[in-house]
Amino acid sequence: MAKEVAPSVKKLRKKQSSKTERKGDLAPNPEMWAALNDGQLLNEIIADFYAQVFVDPQLAHFFKDSTQQRAKEKLYLFMKGIFTGEKCYFGERPRNAHHWMVISDELFDHREKLMEETLRKHHLAEPLIEQWIAVDEIYRKQIVKSTAFGKKVGGIEIPAEGYEVDTLTVGSLCDVCEAELDPGTKITYHVRTGKVFCSNCTPENAAL
Repeated sequence: MAKEVAPSVKKLRKKQSSKTERKGDLAPNPEMWAALNDGQLLNEIIADFYAQVFVDPQLAHFFKDSTQQRAKEKLYLFMKGIFTGEKCYFGERPRNAHHWMVISDELFDHREKLMEETLRKHHLAEPLIEQWIAVDEIYRKQIVKSTAFGKKVGGIEIPAEGYEVDTLTVGSLCDVCEAELDPGTKITYHVRTGKVFCSNCTPENAAL
């Protein structure tokens, strides 16, 4: 007797049939998406994971300029895009998103172990945990590095650190004194964090 396929899996396969599918570990994974309850369990896993990351002594400092909510949203859409094949993630790819983070193999392993433990805590089947980690491993070589490098935009590498001067096209606020800055105001900004400094403040006044 042929094995019955869950309706959600059938629907996903039909939706993907007209697309050029990725192959290997990055190929759409209907079984994974069904096990993640069409995203509900994925959301719970990621929320639990980042609750731990934001208090982890080795990882928390990478997120001091972010919020848990933003981090959760980005990872949810990134993983959903991989597991379903849908174009739902429009953020930076792993190389650019982590370009300024100096991450060793040991630290990558630490993050990976934390994710594995979280997946088991939420009772994801072991074969699916292996498949999830296999996806993470694809990006190891883009993330692990001994020194920061600039992100690439249009094939051009932008510096990972330093400051640039620009003129605002829309209003903003100084990240030091919170003064209102009108369009046309010249400002200094940090190329990695995007923090803005008015003419009365210096970059040294802000914690980066």
